Amino acid sequence: MMSTRFDLEFAGELTPGANPNQAKARLKALFKLSDEAVDQLFSGTPVTVKRGIDSALAARLHAAFAQAGAMVRIIPAGAEGASVGTAEDRERLSSDQGSGRPDAELPTLDLSGAAKPKPKHPILHAAFHYFERSLAFVLLILIAGVSVLALVELCVILYNDVVNIKNDGFLLGLDELFEVFGMFLIVLIAVELMASIYMYMVDKSVHVEMMLLIAITALARKVVVLDLEGKGDPAMYMIGMAALLATLIGGYYLMKRLDKSIYRQRSG
Repeated sequence: MMSTRFDLEFAGELTPGANPNQAKARLKALFKLSDEAVDQLFSGTPVTVKRGIDSALAARLHAAFAQAGAMVRIIPAGAEGASVGTAEDRERLSSDQGSGRPDAELPTLDLSGAAKPKPKHPILHAAFHYFERSLAFVLLILIAGVSVLALVELCVILYNDVVNIKNDGFLLGLDELFEVFGMFLIVLIAVELMASIYMYMVDKSVHVEMMLLIAITALARKVVVLDLEGKGDPAMYMIGMAALLATLIGGYYLMKRLDKSIYRQRSG
């Protein structure tokens, strides 16, 4: 039975703390790339840099990218007649990863075959992307304005609550604390949305991990300011909220686990 062949995919992701300019320079020197090839690698679009390679070469290339401060994905190619994703192949890949030699002579990358195909209607394609970027820019301006307004509203609420102190010995009552905490979370959600839109404009990709964080924060705010009065069945409402929160946290956990597996492959 044939062993699994692998593809290597790179989407411009860097390891935590890596300098983008240094990573570009190291990859350019390691693989003897041109400036255009480096720009293509860091365009934000996933690029298959090598196709149909064995586990040993995949481990070497993965180690070379990691040495440069970049994260590359190793994906089973799924070629006809190959056994995709078997335990034996995963074990072989892990052992090869540990014995990889990034300083050895490396093969060239298959960037020519990974180039973006030219659109059939370039004018329509350019108009669509211009409209997309314009829309994202307008959304960024609007969410920035909403963030400022939410911050001002938070300051006003906090000022009024502190000035109008009740004669019960507490600076802020329980209702005021819940109101302030709710406004804090609103400002945090607005800032996270603004960061998500900005990153989409920069690298043209949706960051699922950040979207999950935004959803978890929004649901946490709902729990903080929750008022069960007027709910048909408070018990079922709470169960539904708990199930939704558990689902979001589970998805976020799986994303973090995937990141850890990538770092584990890097360290061997």
